[in-house]
Amino acid sequence: DSRLGGVDWRQKLDSQRGAVLATELKNNANKLAKWTVQSMLAGTEQIRMGYVSRAHPKDCYTHVILGTQLYKPRDFAAQMNLNMTNAWGILKGIVDLFMAFPEGKYLLLKDPNKPMIRIYEVPPHEFEGQDVEEVDNSAAQNDDED
Repeated sequence: DSRLGGVDWRQKLDSQRGAVLATELKNNANKLAKWTVQSMLAGTEQIRMGYVSRAHPKDCYTHVILGTQLYKPRDFAAQMNLNMTNAWGILKGIVDLFMAFPEGKYLLLKDPNKPMIRIYEVPPHEFEGQDVEEVDNSAAQNDDED
């Protein structure tokens, strides 16, 4: 929502596309980095970024596409200072960390509001045989009971 401090896409997209992209890189760096790395690992030649807005501010279901832009994954990674050597180093560090733990089942979560990753040990048979929807529904039912 541009009224909450973001750039108003409807007015700025045509004339200041770079400013809109810079704002989104700042506000959604983790998502954009994840998508960029995924596209590089998949060997894609292009990433198409779309700028989407709600058709009406109070309607969260209907959206309009304001514009799209093509990038080469490596060029986009360079633009956002994403270094694949560094990404592989981070992955190796996480794997090494888990290799030092006793054998078991662990859950790795990124804190949505802080630059922090948390690791939780979970019981061995937790989450087995459950689909994501079943987990989400049981969580919603528990919230209703509170």
